[in-house]
This record gives sequence, structure tokens and C-alpha cells, in this order.
Amino acid sequence: GCPIFPAARDNTPLPKNGVRDATTDPKQITAWWTTYPNANIALDVGGAGMMALDLDPGHDPKQLDASCPDRPTTFLWAKTPRGGKHLFYALAPGEVVAPSASKFAPHVDVRSFHSYVLLAPSQTQDGAYTWQSEGKPAYRTDEMVRKANTARAKSKDNDTWIIDPDRPENITAAIDWLKTK
Repeated sequence: GCPIFPAARDNTPLPKNGVRDATTDPKQITAWWTTYPNANIALDVGGAGMMALDLDPGHDPKQLDASCPDRPTTFLWAKTPRGGKHLFYALAPGEVVAPSASKFAPHVDVRSFHSYVLLAPSQTQDGAYTWQSEGKPAYRTDEMVRKANTARAKSKDNDTWIIDPDRPENITAAIDWLKTK
């Protein structure tokens, strides 16, 4: 009953419109996996009525707890190949939660509206996703939704950085990619 779509081993969507093509239609799902029999399973998190906290390696559980102290324990979560976690939380019907990076804590991302995560038994070059608990997702708190949907601070003009600018090696790599790709 959850909208899914196939993804490549490098986590990129295989359908033309990515997560927007996610479906629960058995005929489409069968067609995709007939075409891509070794594809990973990608979940449209928001379309499934959930938000997922994507805890990347290096996250600090104490910072996450301090940022969201009333966060309930969820019984639907998976371990990622690099040692992170995907913690799933149920949303209210029709509720929209914006995806974001590091709003809750460094190395903690939110996946929900128009965003996706890979599901077990998907595999990347780093290894396999594995379910650690396949129970019912906890219901999100109001604070989780508020924090996820809070806009980032913006500068009053376009020339003032409010975050550290990108590292020179990343800028060089981006320029090289734009020139060659």
C-alpha cells in the first residue's frame, strides 16, 4: 500500500520523474521490476503518509534528543549500509512535511514530501539496507513537524553569506562537472 519506484545501485531513480512516478499500482510495479529486475526499492516517504529521520553516520544522538526532546520511539526503522538509520514516523492524513538537511541536528535529514529513502533489502556499493524493527511507526509530534517546516534564515541581500561558503575543492569539482557533463 505504499508508493514505491525502482532506483539504481547508486540511489538514483530509474523512472523519468523519479519520486513523482512512485505508485502502488501492481501493474506498473511489475513492469518496472521486469525491466529492472535488480533495482533497489525506493519509498515515496511523504506519499506513504510518513516522515523519516535520516540519521547519517556522525550524527550525535544527544544533539538530536536536545533538539527534539519529546520525539517518540518508533517501531519502524532500518539500518543503512554506512551505519546510519532511517526512523519512520506517521503523519496526519494530508499533512505535508518539507524535506530538509540538518534542521534537527548535524547529519540528521528529514525525508518526506517529494523525497525518498531506499528500503531493505536494497543494496548500494556500501552494502545492504536492513530492517531493525518492522513494527508500527510512531506518530510524529507537533514539534517535529514545526521544526521540519521552519524556514531557514535568509540574508537581507544576496551578497552576505549566512552559512560558510563551500570548500574550494567542492567548487572546483562542481566547475569541472559543469564543464564536462
